Amino acid sequence: MQPNNATTSRSPDQPLRGRFSRSFQLPAAVAAVAAIALLLFLILIPRRAEPQPGTLLDSMRAFILTQMESQHIPGLSIAIVVDDQLVWSAGFGFADLEAGSRATGSTIYRIGSVSKPVVGTALMQLVEKGMVDLDAELQTYVAEFPRKKWPITIRHLLTHTSGIRHYRGDEFQSMVRYDDLTGPLEIFAADTLLFEPGTKYSYSTYGFNLIANVVENASSMPIAEYMRQHVYEPAWMNSTGLEDQRTIQYGRAKWYQANRQGEWVNAPYVDLSNKYAGGGITSTMEDLCRLHIAYARGKMMSPETIDMMYTNQTLNDGSPHSYGLSWRVGEFELPTGEKIRQVSHGGSSVGANTSFIRFPDQGFAIAVIANHRARLNRIINGIIEILYEAGALEN
Repeated sequence: MQPNNATTSRSPDQPLRGRFSRSFQLPAAVAAVAAIALLLFLILIPRRAEPQPGTLLDSMRAFILTQMESQHIPGLSIAIVVDDQLVWSAGFGFADLEAGSRATGSTIYRIGSVSKPVVGTALMQLVEKGMVDLDAELQTYVAEFPRKKWPITIRHLLTHTSGIRHYRGDEFQSMVRYDDLTGPLEIFAADTLLFEPGTKYSYSTYGFNLIANVVENASSMPIAEYMRQHVYEPAWMNSTGLEDQRTIQYGRAKWYQANRQGEWVNAPYVDLSNKYAGGGITSTMEDLCRLHIAYARGKMMSPETIDMMYTNQTLNDGSPHSYGLSWRVGEFELPTGEKIRQVSHGGSSVGANTSFIRFPDQGFAIAVIANHRARLNRIINGIIEILYEAGALEN
C-alpha cells in the first residue's frame, strides 16, 4: 500500500483569520481545504511572488508524498502555525495499516523526547511561581534519590549537564510496567555520575525522569493531573497525555518498523512508563502546535520565563552549548544566508519519529511525525523551503 491520501482537520478554537481580520464562511463541502488555502494565501506576506490559492498546499502535499515513498513511511502527520495561528494540519498514508485507518492531523502518536520540553514547561511554571529553584540541589525536591559525589541541581537536569547516564543495553525497549514515578528511578539511581555536573553536556532521558518527580513533589499533585490542569487544558491540548497501552485511545496510531526485506512489520511492544517525562507522552501534531500558540499568547508563562528557556546555557567554564532549559536552541539559516532564531526538539520512539520546530520571532512553528523511524529533517527542511519561497519566513 502506498501513502496516497491527505486529510485535513482544524480545531474549532482556531478561527480562520488572516492579517486583514476577515473570516471566510465557506460551504462545508469545501471548507476543509479551500479555507486553509485562502488563509495561507492571505497570511503569507510579504511575498516574493503571488502564489495562487491551492498552489502552496499542492506543492507541500506533493513533496511530502514523494518523501514518504522514498523513505517507505506508512503514515505521517503535519501541522503548521503561521502568525501564531494553526493554519494547516494534514495526515498522509495510514495510521493503522491492518485496519486501513488513514492518518490525519489529529492522529495520536508517541512523541518521544519532545516530551521533555512539554514537561519542562510544567517545571518552569513552578520556577516562575517560586515553588522550584533552578539552582537548588535535587534532593530538595526528590529526597529519595541518593546523593552523588557532586551535587546535582535542577538546572543541570534541564540542560543535560547532570552527569546522569542515558540508556544502556535494551532499556530503550523496556517492557516493564511502572505505576508511579519513583519506580523507574531504580534503573539508574545506584549508578555513578559520568562527570561532575556542569562540566560537560551529555544527553540523558533519565535526567528528565527526575524532572517529573520534581514537578510532582513540588506541586503536591500527581504529574498527570498537574499537566492536565496547568499545561494541556490552558493550551487546548485535548489529545495529549502519558501513554498507557492498557487504555482504549481512539485515533491512536500503530507503530511500525522495516524488516531486512524493507517490508513494514509491527514494532515490538514496549512500555513507556519507565520514562514519562523523557519520552512517554503521546500527542497530536495539532496539539504540539497549540503549545507554541499558548507560549505566544502568554497562557503558559511570562515572556521573561520563556526567554530563560530559549537561552543557551553555559558550562561551568563559561562555554555555551546548544541546549536551553528543556529546549534545543540555535539558528536556522535561510536561503539568503540570513539566520533566524530557532527552538526545537526531536523525538525518537519505538515505531515513531517526531520533530517540532518553532521560530518564535516569526510566529511560525511546524510539527511533523511518522509512525516509522523516518528522516524527518529532510521533510522539515523541504517544507520550510517551500514556505520561505512563498514568503512565510522572513528575517
